Amino acid sequence: MNALLGKSFAPKIMARFISTEVLRSTTKHKTPMKRASSLMNSLRSEEFDRLKVGKNIPYIETGDSIEVEKLPYMTATEPDIIKGLVVAVSHRSSDTSLRIINVEHGTPVERRLVIYSPLIKNIKILQKAFLTKGKKRIR
Repeated sequence: MNALLGKSFAPKIMARFISTEVLRSTTKHKTPMKRASSLMNSLRSEEFDRLKVGKNIPYIETGDSIEVEKLPYMTATEPDIIKGLVVAVSHRSSDTSLRIINVEHGTPVERRLVIYSPLIKNIKILQKAFLTKGKKRIR
């Protein structure tokens, strides 16, 4: 190859190639927004892993009938039991939440519960697909 290019031409090509690689690795930086975004993503994933430890949460879909044991406040000893029908589920890692609806004393009540909240002690599915296509399942 040196015979075709000449002895003086080949080292210049190699020197040029090496210098651009060195420059590219030292001068190319991520923008501050991208650095902050990647840092926040890693912090969110660590928080989510920490929240998942010790919680056995079943896979919940809309239309399921569920029962949730929730503490009314942090120092409470007896949990409140909330039963209802899942209307919506939003999956957002540590901010995953449910919207459940229930009729209490003749009044329909809709609640939003954050699944990974420390106040929620247990979630149990009473019946899968209690509602399908907007109609109650009949046995």
